[in-house]
Amino acid sequence: MAVRSFLMLTLHVSKRAKAVIESPIRKFLPFVRLARKRGLTVYQLNAGDPDLAVPPAFFKAVRNYRSKNLPYAPSPGYSVHVAAWLKYYRGFGVKLQPQNILPTVGGAEAILFALQAVADPGDEILVFEPLYVSYKSFAAIAGIKLVPVALEEEKNFALPPARVIEKRISRKTKAIVVVNPDNPTGKLWSEKELGTVLKIARKRGLFVISDETYREIRFSGKPSSLLAVRNARHNLIVVDSVSKRFSMPGARIGCIASFNTGVMDAALKFAQARLSAGTLEQYGLIPLLEHAGKYTKKVRDEYRRRRDVVYRALSAMQGVSCGKPQGAFYIVAKLPVKSTEDFVAFLIRDFSYQGATVLVAPMKDFYVTPGLGEDEVRIAYVLNTATLKKAMEILARGLAAYLAR
Repeated sequence: MAVRSFLMLTLHVSKRAKAVIESPIRKFLPFVRLARKRGLTVYQLNAGDPDLAVPPAFFKAVRNYRSKNLPYAPSPGYSVHVAAWLKYYRGFGVKLQPQNILPTVGGAEAILFALQAVADPGDEILVFEPLYVSYKSFAAIAGIKLVPVALEEEKNFALPPARVIEKRISRKTKAIVVVNPDNPTGKLWSEKELGTVLKIARKRGLFVISDETYREIRFSGKPSSLLAVRNARHNLIVVDSVSKRFSMPGARIGCIASFNTGVMDAALKFAQARLSAGTLEQYGLIPLLEHAGKYTKKVRDEYRRRRDVVYRALSAMQGVSCGKPQGAFYIVAKLPVKSTEDFVAFLIRDFSYQGATVLVAPMKDFYVTPGLGEDEVRIAYVLNTATLKKAMEILARGLAAYLAR
């Protein structure tokens, strides 16, 4: 009998798949599980996953859902849910119409929709680094090149002059991303800085993707939206989320909003392709959006207290430098180490104090430029103040032990 031989061909995943990085926020989870198996308590300050209670009105609204069916929601969102978003934005002087806003599966999908609505594969989008790391992953998925403008920790992440920014713009540039208040730095953009970005966008014919996920979590001034700037409204795309202001990242609801009809037409087609955002989440969020201020003022005050605990503790650590965040619930600290990747792994695998250790996020992957952020960490102050004090003591002792090796 003749033996037929077959050529075994090697299978490869896409270049796109290889270009997406592991999340610096989530990739240490296997180490966390092993630490807990060893009986350690792990204080997780790596992720923006708040411990605050969800407003009871959300669960009440979900319990009051009476239909025997749980259907797909309309791709543009349920009209009553969209109306709640419209009321919410009116509180910031922004009068949107239903066609100007679209509920999304979390702020993450809003980011992806915005990037893909304005840029094709090979196009460029200007970002300020360090930046929220998901922008890097979504850009890689979409085949978009991110062009960075560095903001320096030593200068409290201040915006450089307009001429520096404009040097990074090319014929392929389609948009500029602004995250305000900022993740990961806690920077609160000034009116002057925002004005500079909008002026450049109008001058060069660019979109501005304004990520306003942390809108109410700011420690000075009043919450606002760039959509209220009338002379730039057709350049603006806002991406938003309820995860932080209502302490419910598991609900996976956000929105994309713009007065630009082309952008919103594109977003609707993307939404139709993925069908819909969650039905129960849309109904549950209606009372929260309609009465947001009742909850968000308390949230802001709590995060201010937590910020102060972490900032004081870091400021007392020898060799550590950090600015005082003015918004969101993150702080970037520069440590006296060569590699915070190695330091974070040491904390989880090799160090404990009184039966506990702490997890923070190394910063190098929050940068687009290779080599930056190697000695920085991001700390999310998402635990109560008593726990944060314990976590900061562990971090200080862990740093001393690491340096003494």
